Amino acid sequence: MKQLFQCVAAAVLATTSLAQAADLTVDVAGLQSAKGAVMVAVFDSAGHFLKQPLRTAAVAAQPGQVQLLINDLAPGDYAVSLFQDENGNGKLDKNLVGMPIEPYGFSNDAAASNGPPGFDQARVHVGAAGNTVTVSLR
Repeated sequence: MKQLFQCVAAAVLATTSLAQAADLTVDVAGLQSAKGAVMVAVFDSAGHFLKQPLRTAAVAAQPGQVQLLINDLAPGDYAVSLFQDENGNGKLDKNLVGMPIEPYGFSNDAAASNGPPGFDQARVHVGAAGNTVTVSLR
């Protein structure tokens, strides 16, 4: 009887977590070339923003617009940062004064003035039905 209860409890928990999962679609606009890949990072808090992504994804670059799907997020607030890794080295290249030299962007098209924006400027809400955000490369 105890094993049956444990199996039922595990099934309920698994179903509950799947029912609460949402998808975030990221449309990336403004790609000027097909060089490299678009690298996306999703953050779930201000403390983790630009330091420890919850999820990452990549898609081959192509002129115009590309789309990425981040599956199975818990409903809540997130921030997205991305860049086009034109030379394929896996990092956002910067010049001598620390300014990005590869195209980049943030959710809400949050501006990067005197450094990157904060989590609150890039914050987007993902409800149970999911959400779609468009990020324009700079």
